[in-house]
Amino acid sequence: MAKNPEVAALTYDQIIALQIEHGSQRKMAEALGIPRTTLQEHLARLKAERFTSRRMKEARVVPATDEIQYFIVTSAQDDTAIHTGFWDNLNAYAAFVGGEVIVSGFTYNKSLFEDHAKVHAHYAPEIVPFLADNRILLGEGLMVCAEMNTLPTAVNPLSGFDTYTSDRWGIFPHPKVHLKSIPTAKGDPVKIIMTTGAVTLPNYVQKKAGIKAEHHHEIGAVIIELLPNGKFFVRHLLAEEDGSFQDLRHYVSQGKVSWADGVEAITWGDVHWEKRNQIISTACWGAYTDRDPFTPMIDWLRPTYQFVHDLTDFEYRNHHNIKDPHFRFKMHMRGTDSVEDSMKGAADFLKEIERSFCLTVVVESNHDLALTKWLKTTDYRDDPVNAEFFLRLQHRLYTAIMNGEEHFQIFPWTLQQYENLTEIVFLSQDDSFTIAGDIECAMHGHVGANGMKATPAQFSRMGKRSNTAHTHSASIFDGNYCAGVSANLDMGYNVGLSSWSVTHIVTYPSGKRTLVTMHEDGLYCAAVSEFAQLLAA
Repeated sequence: MAKNPEVAALTYDQIIALQIEHGSQRKMAEALGIPRTTLQEHLARLKAERFTSRRMKEARVVPATDEIQYFIVTSAQDDTAIHTGFWDNLNAYAAFVGGEVIVSGFTYNKSLFEDHAKVHAHYAPEIVPFLADNRILLGEGLMVCAEMNTLPTAVNPLSGFDTYTSDRWGIFPHPKVHLKSIPTAKGDPVKIIMTTGAVTLPNYVQKKAGIKAEHHHEIGAVIIELLPNGKFFVRHLLAEEDGSFQDLRHYVSQGKVSWADGVEAITWGDVHWEKRNQIISTACWGAYTDRDPFTPMIDWLRPTYQFVHDLTDFEYRNHHNIKDPHFRFKMHMRGTDSVEDSMKGAADFLKEIERSFCLTVVVESNHDLALTKWLKTTDYRDDPVNAEFFLRLQHRLYTAIMNGEEHFQIFPWTLQQYENLTEIVFLSQDDSFTIAGDIECAMHGHVGANGMKATPAQFSRMGKRSNTAHTHSASIFDGNYCAGVSANLDMGYNVGLSSWSVTHIVTYPSGKRTLVTMHEDGLYCAAVSEFAQLLAA
């Protein structure tokens, strides 16, 4: 240790060590060149801090009211400059919707001697009036964990928080954007926890942990819309370089809010059309109904692309239950064991959701590939209902092999026998389809790296961003966004706890993304909620 360090920089443990080294406080003070009383006063302060019990502040409770309430939540690092463009735009948007801005601070130990307490930290003066360091309970189902102080270098900032918010959704301050769906009892509401992004610029120690954290630093926030009935919607607001951002159809730039032309893409949660939920289908596409309760999501957001995953469940001969005689008999009694009827329905569905302003892209998925597996592994003689259809498709496959049609796909060929689907793109497993610069959208998410079991985390490591599905559980992990499901949350073969949700990926022209989760009534944001209420009135 230096001969004459600043006494205020000494920790409790260092003072005790020096006292032992010099034999007494008097000799220690002489060696440091400071008055003994100065040393004693500093030691007394350190003792008071060291042996004082610090407890969480009382939570702020915000009940639902007769009006829709809006909150914009972000995080900020101590002793760090803010992104002024984004900060100005956040405040402009808050004023536009009549909402409250909340900033939760976090500390980062960039030097050897630093107090980690948020209350002792210093923040940019612009955000000080908006700082919060206690829990905020919004309605009955959402918790903003503004009391949390997680290191910005944390690789997985949501680790250990699965139960922290009990049965509520949780919003945690952190500059990395992550989202995780937590398993709940079957039939209980979905529970999701997420981080916010930050309003402060990257400010890290340039060693491994800091450099990695800087790569994943997101200038961003979340917007919360709390409805009078207690329901809520939460979405990320992620900034472009100049601080501009898009929130569904609103675009905020240079302190002004304007109407956006549309979005780049919607990646729907897995469709499984045979297991469709009438309300969700209507909310997404207006499908199978003559009267919509509100403008379908596809027509309101007007995406340039829509990506369809697991178009068919292949329920009638699904690998989950093809060897279950009780299920097979149930299908027989319902008259729903015709695979051809299933394929016709899938073709009808694609035709129903087509739009002139939007390119429909069908991503080859494991449930769609079940048709090929069925043709490879099943004996048609044991399935008289489907025998003729089976042989017809089998003949077409063998013809393709004889003719050297290396890229022939039986699934899209089958659908095209029933509808004109020439304007729809059908991808194969190893195709590439990128949007908004470098976001790969051609992978369903069922094929892992090097033959391993696939997880969203694997796709986050491939070097470019990706939008996938397959898990039915919404997530954001670094560069990978994963959609949920667009059908019933109970498909018959899923039992026990479930993290499934009706969640879609919305990608903006800038390449920024958000996950949009629907309630059981098909509502997914305050704007369509207000419109639905007007119609009901």
